[in-house]
Amino acid sequence: MKEIITLCELTEDTLRYYEKIGLITDVERKKNNHRLYNEQHKELLIMIKCLKKTGMSLEEIRPFMSLLNRENVGSDLELKDLLRKYQERIKQKQQDLQVIWDLIDQKLDNEGPVKFGPFS
Repeated sequence: MKEIITLCELTEDTLRYYEKIGLITDVERKKNNHRLYNEQHKELLIMIKCLKKTGMSLEEIRPFMSLLNRENVGSDLELKDLLRKYQERIKQKQQDLQVIWDLIDQKLDNEGPVKFGPFS
C-alpha cells in the first residue's frame, strides 16, 4: 500500500475510500490482511487523478472506472465514447478559461486602475 500511495501521491484514507466506493476493485490481500495492489490498480489510480484534475467529481468518474473494471468486448467502445464526450467538455472549459485569461491580460496591459465592470 505504501508504494502505491507514494507513486500515485494519495493518502491511505483516499485509497481506502476509493476502494470502499467501488472505484478500485478486486484488491487481493496477503495472509496478514495487507492489501496487494497491482499494475492495473496503479493505472486506474492515475486515471482517477487525471480526471479529478479536470474538475470531474468522483460520481462522474464512477462510469469510467466501471467500464475500466469490466472485462467485456464492448467496454472499450463505451469507454472511448465517454472519454470523447468528456474531452468535449474539457475543450469548452479550456475555451472559457482562455477568454478569462485574455481579459486579465488586457487589464494588466492597460495603464490605470483595473476595472471589471460596474462593481469596480
